[in-house]
Amino acid sequence: MAWFNADDRMHSHPKVRAAGLESIGLWLVSGTYCTDYLTDGAVPEWFVLSWPKGKALAGKLVTAGLWEPTADGWQFLSWTEYQRTKEQVIEEKRKAAERMRKAREKNTDK
Repeated sequence: MAWFNADDRMHSHPKVRAAGLESIGLWLVSGTYCTDYLTDGAVPEWFVLSWPKGKALAGKLVTAGLWEPTADGWQFLSWTEYQRTKEQVIEEKRKAAERMRKAREKNTDK
């Protein structure tokens, strides 16, 4: 399972304060979307527009320096610095499946 990481000091970070509470709500749900669908921090335009005031809130995230606009939506800045990439998540899942396979194999040998 992938998890979206949030800094435990973001409550006082200047970028978060500049973006505002409502925009940080969009940031959070977008982060969980990106983690769930392994987009490496790419936030599709349709997703942002599906939220009330989404485009305006995304603009605040850009102005605050948390996102940047792309051709088809927005991108989290510094995604790979704070989140696992799609490649890393897939590799961790592969390793976990292999550990489970070995554990089951060991249990059937008893």
